[in-house]
Amino acid sequence: MKEIPYGKNNFKELIEKNCYYVDKTMYLEKLENNKDTLMYLRPGRFGKSLFTSMMFYYYDLNSKDSFESLFKDTYIYSNPTKNKNNYYVLKFDFSGLTTGDKNKKELEEEFKGCIITGINNLCDNYNLKYNIDENKSVSLIIKYFLSYFKGLKLEHKLYILIDEYDNFTNAILEGDAKRFKSVVGNGGFVKAFYAVLKEYIGLGVIDRFFATGICPITLNSMTTGFNIATNLSTDIRFNSMIGLTHEEVKKLLNDYVSKEDEEEVYNVMLENYDGYLFNEEANEKVFNATLVMYLLSNYVDFKKLPKEIMDDNIVFNRGKVGNLIELKHNPYSKELLEEILLNDQVSGTLKTSFDLEVDFDRDDIISLLYYFGYLTIEPDKFGGYFFKIPNRVMKEVYGNYFIYKLNEIDIKYDNKKRDEIFAEIINEGTITKLCNYTSEILKKMDNRDYMQMNELIIKIVMFTILINNKYYFISDEQVSNNGYIDIYLRKKNESIKDNIIIELKYLKKEELNEKKIMEKLSEGTEQVKRYAEDERLGSCRKYVAIYSRHECLKLEEVK
Repeated sequence: MKEIPYGKNNFKELIEKNCYYVDKTMYLEKLENNKDTLMYLRPGRFGKSLFTSMMFYYYDLNSKDSFESLFKDTYIYSNPTKNKNNYYVLKFDFSGLTTGDKNKKELEEEFKGCIITGINNLCDNYNLKYNIDENKSVSLIIKYFLSYFKGLKLEHKLYILIDEYDNFTNAILEGDAKRFKSVVGNGGFVKAFYAVLKEYIGLGVIDRFFATGICPITLNSMTTGFNIATNLSTDIRFNSMIGLTHEEVKKLLNDYVSKEDEEEVYNVMLENYDGYLFNEEANEKVFNATLVMYLLSNYVDFKKLPKEIMDDNIVFNRGKVGNLIELKHNPYSKELLEEILLNDQVSGTLKTSFDLEVDFDRDDIISLLYYFGYLTIEPDKFGGYFFKIPNRVMKEVYGNYFIYKLNEIDIKYDNKKRDEIFAEIINEGTITKLCNYTSEILKKMDNRDYMQMNELIIKIVMFTILINNKYYFISDEQVSNNGYIDIYLRKKNESIKDNIIIELKYLKKEELNEKKIMEKLSEGTEQVKRYAEDERLGSCRKYVAIYSRHECLKLEEVK
């Protein structure tokens, strides 16, 4: 059985170590039939590094003799293009660049190090004798090398591949837009570097160029330095070039997961890692490839689902989404957080260019959340689209950020109480402590007028309390055959007896009377019974909780 390639980004190593490879080589043909200078943007950890590594070995002159061994089981082996193994490939990898508290000079030195490494790797690979003057600026280092290469008058030209062209500049953007502009804007070393590439593309020394990244904001900021690239990111033909399709995931599961577990594993992946769409007319959403491989690798090793659905190594933390929502101290952060948490979606327009010289508007922030993978596009019935949270993992990210915002208004999330809540749920099968703690938080929020109180707010608070636990998978608006469950706790292992269904009801102050309470209870009772008829939910304990403002008026288990 082939090894699951979790954490492996080098295509040659992956093939030589007999790892499973999801074939994406058919896109090489499509790329060659497009423009010569291309950009492709996707959220982090989607598989961009592996794709550019595959491109390197396909176009590299020195990998010609390895073509059969590396590509024999792929589409491109039977359908090679005219440019197969036809280039000196100069590859720059910016994925490891860091920012931290570095000043502009320190950032330039780190960027320069990546440029020097790329040039040295090319010279070693093709046995070129060239000495780099490391005391020169970034733009002069690349300019002098390209001038030297031009003078060699070689039969084959350059193909430049760049992995994560905007990695460190996006990290700056998340926390310090001013420092970002100093690096990427006029006079910045990044803009000067790409201006040189543009010049040598024009001279024909660089025949083709392909770069991956996350966001167009870096490209926008240096447009005069590099305004020749075609952005394929929303092109329907390339929607699934990076990331995994449903068919590709099902094929993986068929090869590695037992028949009795296949449906369960697929549904967990579907709920947590799927949901990304990059063109409103595309037929199929895609999965985050790295997270799929993480879960599958754990399953193969231990023959069961991992306790933690989110990989600790690539966790999308609340700090990053918070920095984006609050970027440039815009006035939309509270409004957007409320709308996203309440509705799982927001309306807006996708921005393809950004102006750092003016204040960001609401669409700028929504678009950045989309590019970074915290939102995705969802078609509507009128032919347009809105933005929605793609999956449960991203919902959890917003929940973590919500906890952080609660702390800002002096509402402290109590882990000890969270542990007591789960002890009660597991040992006694009741949710009294959960409802009481929800009331505590709601009371403080209500007094501070953080949000207008309603059923959705209660659901957000309860969901936030329950996330980040080792006992249950938590879903809000879980789909059943007979409707949408407000809160659903699905056990992670068989030592826990039951799953939990919670239906929430809310009464306004003017509705507070015994008759209305009993009507809501009857309505909720009917709903949870109907939900529980769905055999996929397994054995469930069912609860209806009725709130008014911060108070839980009635909690009843439905038998």
